[in-house]
Order: sequence, then C-alpha cells, then structure tokens
Amino acid sequence: MASVDALIRPVNPFVMALLRSRFHGLASGALLVVSWSGRTSGRRFSIPVGYQRDGDDVIVLLTRPGVKSWWKNFRSPWPADLLLAGRERTAMGSLVPPGSQAFLELVEKTIRATPWMARQFGVEGFDAALGLSPAERAIVEKSAAAIRFELTD
Repeated sequence: MASVDALIRPVNPFVMALLRSRFHGLASGALLVVSWSGRTSGRRFSIPVGYQRDGDDVIVLLTRPGVKSWWKNFRSPWPADLLLAGRERTAMGSLVPPGSQAFLELVEKTIRATPWMARQFGVEGFDAALGLSPAERAIVEKSAAAIRFELTD
C-alpha cells in the first residue's frame, strides 16, 4: 500500500495553485505555503502544509518526521516565506525541541482542537481531562515535530 505522503505529493501543486489563487479562502484557514532556500543546496523549495496560530506565530506540526526532510532546514533558525491567507509574509522558522514543554503543549493543543489528530501522532484514547500521559508523551516525541515561524514583516 502506498504511503500517505506518496498519495499527497501529486496533489501538492494543485493545493499550492489554490492557495495562490483568489479562491485561497477555501483552504487558507488551515493550509499555507512555506518556501525556503535549502541550507546546503541553496535550491528554492515550496510545499503546502497545515498550520495553526499561536499568538502572532505560525506553528506547523508534522507527523512522521523520520520520513520527511524539509523540516530539517529549521533545526536552527532559518528564514522562510509564508503564503498565509493569501498574503506573502516573511518569517524565521525554528524547530520546537521534541519533548520540551512548549512542544508537548502544542501537541496537546492540537489534539484538543482536532481530536482525530491524536491517531496521526500515534496516540489512542487521549483523555483531554488528563492530557498526555508519560507513555503518550514518549510516542509523540518520536512521531511528531513542530516548527515555529515567527513573522518578521
């Protein structure tokens, strides 16, 4: 069976075209386009990703980081351009350390807002009243990554 990423990859150009169009409002409440230059190659990359806001910052939480590489450019602060709600924005992206209190709070906030995401992170039976158990924390530390984009414009 094909991976979810393999199924989504061919759709990405259409999603990016939608987000760049006057019809972006159909998807821009949940999706944005992040663009950056590779740290080693210098090549320009762009991908659509899901996001959430945390105050003035933009958070991109991703599942299965071990099979994705784009986020590694942001292990330390790195500039990016975001197409956010139909508007080009500049930002500085950086990895939220897995296992940190900030990381765990972002994961819990996401699961509380969109309970179906718990399964994406490998968590079954999340209890919103109790929050993530120590075992669930260990799971999400390996099954998720978070990039915080601080808007700079």
